[in-house]
Amino acid sequence: EISFSGPVPAADEAGVRSFSGLGDALMAVKDFVLKNFLILGLLTVITFGLVCPEPGLAANGIKFGTWGLPQVAVVVIFVISGACLDSVSDANQPKALVLGIVLVLFVTPAIAGPILHFGAGRVDMTLLQGMALFCVVPTTLSSGVTMVTQAKGNVSLAVFLTTVTNLLGVLTMPWSMSRIFAATVPIKPTDMLGELLWLTLAPLVFGMSLRQVSGSIRKFVKDNKKVLGLCQNSCILCVVWLMVSGAQDKIVGSAPKDLWACLAMAGGVHLVFRVGGYFVATAARLPPREWVTIVLMCSQKSLPVCVSVISALPQELRERSGVLIVPCVMAHAAQLIIDSILAVRWELQDPAGELKGSLLPK
Repeated sequence: EISFSGPVPAADEAGVRSFSGLGDALMAVKDFVLKNFLILGLLTVITFGLVCPEPGLAANGIKFGTWGLPQVAVVVIFVISGACLDSVSDANQPKALVLGIVLVLFVTPAIAGPILHFGAGRVDMTLLQGMALFCVVPTTLSSGVTMVTQAKGNVSLAVFLTTVTNLLGVLTMPWSMSRIFAATVPIKPTDMLGELLWLTLAPLVFGMSLRQVSGSIRKFVKDNKKVLGLCQNSCILCVVWLMVSGAQDKIVGSAPKDLWACLAMAGGVHLVFRVGGYFVATAARLPPREWVTIVLMCSQKSLPVCVSVISALPQELRERSGVLIVPCVMAHAAQLIIDSILAVRWELQDPAGELKGSLLPK
């Protein structure tokens, strides 16, 4: 038997440190990519779709009966969303819940009117309609709940508010869409309602039902929530890629000032939602945890629902889906960036209600 002893050569120590440093750097990159998967993915698929639209155009031709890949991806998104909705055991807050429903489904959508009215003749109408569409969809399905968790708000209330507004939104959105697109293409609300029932409501309820009837599915979802979240976001990226590829010529032909105007509106709309939620929740004298939940959830809108609504539009409007989705992506990115910065300041010091952070009421 041969053994070696003695000090490790300096060169070997340096090699070990270098390898360890490389491993730490790779882990840091991995964590960054996973944390910002949707934003990085949106930037990637939009760039790829604009630079090389041919693969997306080819994929757009794939059909499953009467549905294309976008519709199939939307169904997968909402099945996963339904399966991932957690318990709502602590959601018995009637005042906060009613206030949230009114803000999400009736108050915040009202800003779509001024956007179309004051932007007409100044910004491309399709881009304006995309921004208006973003304003009328319900609250976000995942990122809002994540931020409420981070800010130590009432997570059960956030989940319940998400569920209720997305279910009721299927009934309110067709009429909102008929008003938004009235100047270009007439939309029959009842026809669109049928599309949304199959694309959004049925998959969402199906996913929720699977979770309720099967303990093994609940365990699988709990153990693989991050993976399922990545799958859901990948479906969103797939739909955005297909839409952008299909409308590449129209997007490239858009005036730069129109795109900059959309970017400004994206940030402005979210700040209006945030300030409005702040004052309404404060005036209602909500308890601290519910205050955080309402302000966060009622200032966010759902990109997956935007995708499903655009997929349910009449064929002549779907041809412009790539342009319609651009302001939706901008607005979604704006709310993620702004809220991720602010949410970390919203932490409760103790269960008694002592609050930390200048944006919370004393």
